[in-house]
Amino acid sequence: MVAFKLGPFEVGCNTMWLDAHGLLMVIVVMCLAFLVGAIWFSRQADERLVRGLKAASMVTLVAFVLLTITGLVPDIGFEKGTTFSGAFHNDFGTFQSTVSDENLGAFTGPLLFDIMEHISLIVPGLALLVCFLIWHHGRRTVEDQLVRRSVLSLLVLTGFWALAIGSVGVYITKVLTYPYTR
Repeated sequence: MVAFKLGPFEVGCNTMWLDAHGLLMVIVVMCLAFLVGAIWFSRQADERLVRGLKAASMVTLVAFVLLTITGLVPDIGFEKGTTFSGAFHNDFGTFQSTVSDENLGAFTGPLLFDIMEHISLIVPGLALLVCFLIWHHGRRTVEDQLVRRSVLSLLVLTGFWALAIGSVGVYITKVLTYPYTR
């Protein structure tokens, strides 16, 4: 798909992937917050709570897998041996890139994408483990202290890991791609 004009903006197809990626990150954060809150603040589990935990854990897992995919697809454009300075037209649109002492974004962007690409594969694994524990243990996820602490610990670890990778992604897309100019 080629870039298209939307008013004064030129949008490439990778921009659509990145927008879906951002939406999925919001969904993931909401689901993780729900899971932590529902397990933390509940002492007794009824069927409605267990169904909600199972549904939220499955949505979180699927969203993390889609989040990883939508983050990897735009990265393919950086793998084609890009040059670092000049005017470029690619799936992100048309932009000017200059490597200087003040702006190393064009140089560090591909490196950070590769780092995120390799690290981000762990997060869906953690989400899969949380999903398995919630589906396998059901009400024990809330009522049994050992299972409860294990699931909460994994949820917190997954959340911190996702936010750390998300912070690198925000840095890449908001600071390096569109640097502040005076």
